[in-house]
Amino acid sequence: MLQRVLLLILCGTVLLTAQPAVKKKADPTNIEGITRAQLYDYLSFIASDELEGRDTPSRGQEIAAKFIATHLSRWGYTPAGDNGSFFQKILLHKTRVNGTATTVTLNGQQYAFGDAFLAYTVAGQFSAPMVYVSNGFIIRSKGIDPYAGLDVKGKVIIALEGMPKGVTRGDFGLKLGEDYDTPSNYAKNNGAAGLIIIPGPRALGSWERDKNNALSRGSVSVPAFNKPDEKKAVPVITASMKMVDAIFAGEKTGVQSMSVRASADSAKPFALSPSRKITADVAVRIDTLYTKNIIAVWEGSDKKLKEEYIAFGAHYDHIGLRPEPLNGDSIYNGADDDGSGTVGLLSMAEALTKAQRPKRSMMFIWHTGEEKGLWGSKYFVQNPTVPLGSIVTQLNIDMIGRSKPDTGEASKNEDFVAPGEIFSIGSKMMSTQLGELNESVNASLFKLKLNYKFDDPKDPNRLFYRSDHYNYAKNGIPIVFYFDGLHEDYHRVTDHVDKIDFDNLLKVTRTIYALGLKIADLPKRPAVDKTFSAEDVD
Repeated sequence: MLQRVLLLILCGTVLLTAQPAVKKKADPTNIEGITRAQLYDYLSFIASDELEGRDTPSRGQEIAAKFIATHLSRWGYTPAGDNGSFFQKILLHKTRVNGTATTVTLNGQQYAFGDAFLAYTVAGQFSAPMVYVSNGFIIRSKGIDPYAGLDVKGKVIIALEGMPKGVTRGDFGLKLGEDYDTPSNYAKNNGAAGLIIIPGPRALGSWERDKNNALSRGSVSVPAFNKPDEKKAVPVITASMKMVDAIFAGEKTGVQSMSVRASADSAKPFALSPSRKITADVAVRIDTLYTKNIIAVWEGSDKKLKEEYIAFGAHYDHIGLRPEPLNGDSIYNGADDDGSGTVGLLSMAEALTKAQRPKRSMMFIWHTGEEKGLWGSKYFVQNPTVPLGSIVTQLNIDMIGRSKPDTGEASKNEDFVAPGEIFSIGSKMMSTQLGELNESVNASLFKLKLNYKFDDPKDPNRLFYRSDHYNYAKNGIPIVFYFDGLHEDYHRVTDHVDKIDFDNLLKVTRTIYALGLKIADLPKRPAVDKTFSAEDVD
């Protein structure tokens, strides 16, 4: 009897082991290769204190670039930067004020930089009469034009710090130079010799910090963006109250002392005595630096279509270090902005190496200097490392790691996504088909709520113009911009990894990845059937 039982058990075991194993159908996209743990590990490094906020340029940003490029190399990506590298180098100029050589002379008295006035990083000289223009802002919607009846050509404009009373940013309109104008822009475009700012509470409260920044930190610019026929910015000076009083001494303005803010606010625009001139010489030092885009390609499988590209983009820079710590924290870690997009791209790139190779090539671009004015994307479209017309679409990821509920002031979280939601901007603006694909791919996966609140280019927040996708759209490339909103930690030292919603980050990353692969295998690229009016947002 025992032998029979053993035989039955043995036969049963044999029969069981002989059954074919049920295999899970292989996913050609390897979407599950993008994992929550992977995103967490990458972001914990990219947004760590050791990278010091990834300012452009900085040591921390360089470390981030090498971290990304090292992974791309190990995974077998083709470098698509300069000279067979993953890096597209961008020349920068760092300009600082030369304090000892910068002087102002008024009424025969010479004033020294730092104590009597501050200067900024536009070099130049002037010796000219002066005009006072109140705050110096033109606001067409409010009928404000302090330059009416005043000729500023060849003269020094004097303006109060800050905006006119009763004016908000929403009153400005969209177009600089048309709907509104600033003192510095008006001075540049109307032939003024220079600009002097009468300091308000902000400037007076940060005088020492601003002085040190002008001497050491300075400003950084991209020489390649200089336009030979563009009017040059004018030198700008912030006067001490002692200098302000000397400027207006003896003028018949009805103002007893321009050092009293209320008196300055009440004075109407006027030209000062033409016999009184102010002379200034703003000297600077210029250092040469570099930053870089990171560009990699995963070649497509189709002989013809591989010459076209799906471009995934994110910016890997942030805003660096705070001059003075806030609650003991001086590092703008940028976990969401745009650490989330940076690691989303990195996770996609890793997953793609184990997926079925798509027909079109996939390009990954980590842009530099987005926080400085979309530098990396602007430089790339001006100096593309692949034919610009071969880019089928650009999917831009800038902040996809946060969601409600959040702490703090509710008013600062009104424009902020909930779990299972993401703002989709621009998907329908140039290509009906791209907008439809964005929605259908999303519906087939996690059914995120695609919120179109900021999709209108005329939205007061102007988000369509504020991230790297815009430079591609200006060049006729249809885009989708993914964004989680203007939460309370935006551009603050509190943008930390522990506030990231990794479940939402995972869903959004996988959805964007799947959309890119879907487009890569289409027989024809999404048609561009709409146009929009591009603006100069430099």
